[in-house]
Amino acid sequence: MCFSFEVSISTFIISWGISLYLLNKNLDNKQRQNIVFLMIFASMQLIDAIFWYTNMKITNLNYILSSYIIPSILSLQLLYNIFVINNNANIFIKLITLIYCGVLFYIYNSSYTKKSTNPYSSPEWGGVKTSTFLVLLFILLVFYGRFNINSGWIIVFLSFILSYLLSKNGEGTGSLWCIISNSLAIYYLYLY
Repeated sequence: MCFSFEVSISTFIISWGISLYLLNKNLDNKQRQNIVFLMIFASMQLIDAIFWYTNMKITNLNYILSSYIIPSILSLQLLYNIFVINNNANIFIKLITLIYCGVLFYIYNSSYTKKSTNPYSSPEWGGVKTSTFLVLLFILLVFYGRFNINSGWIIVFLSFILSYLLSKNGEGTGSLWCIISNSLAIYYLYLY
């Protein structure tokens, strides 16, 4: 989800390092859930680092990462937020979340991840440009119930706008997430 191998691996190490440090502190349940979510979220940086390191060549490793690991990590973010953090009782939200997880495995089922033509964007997982609708739905589900209505919409809006500022025609919009990952880690370090 970042611009290069160095940025991806650094983001992973910083986010996970801060998370592991914080998990050894006396956190309440909500704080611990936030840190675990951050670790799931930041795990994508390791996958992107592997893509950058292997120069995104078509290999069995690329296929496994694109088809199984990426959709698993993205799905885990949604499932953890909806079912663990929010303990959501809304059957409609649960159903949308489960369908979305299935869609992730469908759209990323590919043996090819390519570099975006935009030098400031991340790889295009599975060689797929994710639709605006799916990106927006992911953002809504991943932040669902975690913020009050005002701050949640501000974050969704800013994330959406920033991802397009960092991308070119929707290419490799994941670059924003490495910034969010480290920012969240530093924020939690300060807060907890």
